[in-house]
Amino acid sequence: MTPRPSFDLLAPVYHLLERVTFGPLLHRCRTAHLDQIAGCRRALVLGDGDGRFLADLLRANRQVRVDSLDISPGMIALARRRTAGIPGAAERARFVAADARTAPLPEAGYDLVVTNFFLDCFPPEDLESLIDRVAAGCLPGVLWLDGDFRLPAAGRPRAVARVILAGMYSFFRLTTRLPTRQLTDPAPFLAARGFTLAGEKTQLRGFLSSQVWVRGNSLAPHRAGG
Repeated sequence: MTPRPSFDLLAPVYHLLERVTFGPLLHRCRTAHLDQIAGCRRALVLGDGDGRFLADLLRANRQVRVDSLDISPGMIALARRRTAGIPGAAERARFVAADARTAPLPEAGYDLVVTNFFLDCFPPEDLESLIDRVAAGCLPGVLWLDGDFRLPAAGRPRAVARVILAGMYSFFRLTTRLPTRQLTDPAPFLAARGFTLAGEKTQLRGFLSSQVWVRGNSLAPHRAGG
């Protein structure tokens, strides 16, 4: 098990840092598939940080009940404040400060898992174990929404993405003790546990990608990008 990172130092400025570097693009990536999860009723949101996706989810789906798990108490405090004014949020959202790699899941029987800009924090061995543990707590037919950085297929976009990612990982290792040094693609681990890629929307030539995975679904993937 790799060392435990801490995002509390960045919590007060994380939103500003994101806006300065990527503008609204990361949040567009987080929310790209909100319309596809309207029927979900029991959600596990991992590493949502300051709660921007959670707030949008609670507004868009008035029936869903959410367990939001984050390693940073500072981030959770921000997420609580952000969602406090949403009708019913106090009853529908439960916040858990824990390390997702080791802590027991708050419940089982989830029909939605969300991992926006979260799985990129782990080296392969931790990532595989985490996906295995989370998948075991989900219903058949669960949707897994994963918005994150991806390496473009080839050429200049791939080379530029490598440089940007190297700088980002160096920054987060310094400020949060992030244990990994490079991006690991979660797709093989999801596929090995019976998930099929059912949809993808991309930005920045594929550098930002929002994917929907479905367990036990053989639909051909739908992709839209820019």
